[in-house]
Amino acid sequence: MKILIIGGGAFGTAVGSQLAYNSLNEIYLFQRSSSRYEELMKEHTNHTYFPNKKLNPALKSVIDYKYINQFTVIMIALPTKFIAGELEKIKPYLKKDVLIVNLSKGILNNNKTIVELIREVLSVDNVVSLKGASFASEMIDSAPTLLTLGYDYKEQYNVITSIIKNTNIYIDYTTDIRGVELLSALKNIYAIFLGYVDGQYNSANTRFMVLTKCFAEIKIILKGLGGREESLLLSAGFGDLGLTALNDLSRNRTLGLLIGKGFFNSDFTNHSVVLEGIKTLNMIDEAMPDLLKKRLPIFMRMANFFISPSENKMDIVFDELMENNYKTVLTYGTFDLFHYGHVEILRRAKSLGDRLVVGLSTDEFNLLKGKKCEFSFEKRKRMLESIEYVDLVIPESEWEQKVDDVTKNNVDIFVMGDDWRGKFDFLSEYCQVHYFERTEGISTTKLKSILKD
Repeated sequence: MKILIIGGGAFGTAVGSQLAYNSLNEIYLFQRSSSRYEELMKEHTNHTYFPNKKLNPALKSVIDYKYINQFTVIMIALPTKFIAGELEKIKPYLKKDVLIVNLSKGILNNNKTIVELIREVLSVDNVVSLKGASFASEMIDSAPTLLTLGYDYKEQYNVITSIIKNTNIYIDYTTDIRGVELLSALKNIYAIFLGYVDGQYNSANTRFMVLTKCFAEIKIILKGLGGREESLLLSAGFGDLGLTALNDLSRNRTLGLLIGKGFFNSDFTNHSVVLEGIKTLNMIDEAMPDLLKKRLPIFMRMANFFISPSENKMDIVFDELMENNYKTVLTYGTFDLFHYGHVEILRRAKSLGDRLVVGLSTDEFNLLKGKKCEFSFEKRKRMLESIEYVDLVIPESEWEQKVDDVTKNNVDIFVMGDDWRGKFDFLSEYCQVHYFERTEGISTTKLKSILKD
């Protein structure tokens, strides 16, 4: 199989050198300069990144975009800021049905993932994500390495497993591509904080107390931004966080150590150190609702330190850090002809707390409202109870029961779609009230209209 790796940096070179050990692979690195091309082809080295290493002699190189249409698989291993421009350059030369593999880590503006960017720019769907706990400096020495494959179809999985045979690369896998992409960026934020904790306290007890809290916060952010909780247990989640946060080869951890020992402050723009975690903080801080941020004391401590110019120290108040922020969320609905918009509001509601209670309109109450459901209350209740975000379903029998439901279920946050904006503000005396924007392009009314047609 002919495979092209676009990105001749440390990670692209290390991956290419290892994949070349599979005799069924023809691995090429795309080089932009003739000198780098000549070095790899004649000397089998990459002195810029591995000055004392010989690369696998089976690893080859190309320098002209016109050869791109010869490759069945193209791997992207570029710094995030260069990806969009490079995608435009390769687009005219892509082979039909080529598999694009994203090796790059990071997140883009508006929390768009690199895989989503690739699909958008190249107008292709055959894209997977492959990343996890890996240092290029160890991979080049054939250290066994576990990466996470985020994929859509079994054919994609089969291609990747065939490529990595007889190499030092192993995979775990998930269909949660967005989760894999998000985790590759989130771990950088918390690696900085854990480096700070080690620099400041030098205590194993404190390190793993904070690591546990970091893991919990990543879970909240991951689910809030559309990833799946179980992806945390893969190499792209737990593995990459541990590698980046607890190993001194990590630049993000090193930055945290410098802060903890007092050698670095929030005036980072005067330094040459530019790290992924700081950029990610800004983008996620802008995207997350304020209600969600209240559950993330470590994230907010980091954001205040790096984003707010008034903060010069990253002091930890452990009572605040470990405060029990258990929240119960309540929402209501009819949930007839269950669709993606329903899933989204339930997902977003659950992301605001630990327990989600759903008030489901009874058949009798729907008749009073002038509604007729396609499914009975019991069937709608069973559908809701099968959704992972829902913890409890209660009957909604009348408009006036809202205050009783809030008090009986110890509700902290009440949420509804923004078509109800202002209608339930009276509940703010008892809990926080929040209105979500509706999911565009879908509604039960629209579905019923389509079914009638």
